[in-house]
Amino acid sequence: MLRRQPPAYSPVSLSALWSATLHGLRLAPDTRANLIALLECEYAADHVILLGSGTQALQIALRLAMSRVGDPSVALPAFTCFDVASAAVGASARLRFYDVEPSTLAPDLESLERVLERGTRVVVVTPLYGLPLDWDTIHALAVRHGAIVIEDAAQGHHARWRGRPLGSLGSLSVLSFGRGKGLTGGAGGALLLREPNLWRALEGELRGASVRSAAPMAEPRAAVLLAAQWALGRPGWYALPASIPWLRLGETIYRDPARPAAMTRAASASVHMLWRAAEEEAAARRANACAILEGIGSGRRVTPVQPHPRATPAFLRLPVQLAQGVAGFDAPALAARLGVAPSYPSTLAVVPAVRPWIDDTTTRWPGGEHLARTLFTVPTHSLLTGPERQELIRLLWAYGR
Repeated sequence: MLRRQPPAYSPVSLSALWSATLHGLRLAPDTRANLIALLECEYAADHVILLGSGTQALQIALRLAMSRVGDPSVALPAFTCFDVASAAVGASARLRFYDVEPSTLAPDLESLERVLERGTRVVVVTPLYGLPLDWDTIHALAVRHGAIVIEDAAQGHHARWRGRPLGSLGSLSVLSFGRGKGLTGGAGGALLLREPNLWRALEGELRGASVRSAAPMAEPRAAVLLAAQWALGRPGWYALPASIPWLRLGETIYRDPARPAAMTRAASASVHMLWRAAEEEAAARRANACAILEGIGSGRRVTPVQPHPRATPAFLRLPVQLAQGVAGFDAPALAARLGVAPSYPSTLAVVPAVRPWIDDTTTRWPGGEHLARTLFTVPTHSLLTGPERQELIRLLWAYGR
């Protein structure tokens, strides 16, 4: 009864926590240049900018793209992480939405084309839960309309599209190293660029966005966030913070955009140190996801989201559609203790802070609205024990009976 699985887990070691503390206190050399070199190599990027969060990185990417096309209109998926909308609001974008296909979480291509036909020339795509999208088709559609595609790979660490890692596909790509991501530093994000002319334009955009150095309290805050992940992101301890309502763990909350700042030394050091552990964790997630999908089998009463056949998913979580929500489980409380959690509670268009920025003739996005009602996630991380995995399979097998 005291054990509760977190919906997602990022490995954090004591050695990484110690390293973050030393670097945050400036008792060890700054590793940010080394992390930039690593990201440039791993993601085939011409330039990398380290920022305080993935949301801040997306905010800068949007400002750069809007400046290049000379128009503030931006196409966002109607259903995705609320932080995507926060970044667009921070960039002062005019928001238009395209629908999402429930069976794959990919863009509804007809809906996306309608947005592009309105003259929108900046598109954000967000592969959710480490499931790659059909990048080739999306990119070809954007090219036909002269649009820039921003690849928001915040949830895509160690996922691949046709052998290439997510985060290496767009001329502008975004990574996140926050809590619950495949690779964590406690905080932090990165903007990756692959066209020299974009890099030259970025210099002016960075000045216009007033990217600042990390604040003095940002270093200890990054170390504290990492320590909290290490201490509380475990089944034996997670039940305590999850039981405190005001912490709102597991809830999707809109956060107002923050002024972009540089990544801290502490976050950079921990990302660098946890790189190999994140690779091992990704392998464990894939194994657990495949075992759960195989265990559900043909008798399932749930609808798992289908990965593209040319993709290698990272399965940050396993997304499934549950027509009856948690009420369809024979033991809803047990499902919650095992880490089954709702996805995003609404489309972006109904978030109060987002509405003033909307410039859209469409008022309904059926795919996104369907997902807001039915999409849940099942944990896949390495803290899931064999018996817990079997109990999840049993719950999913019996769902709705």
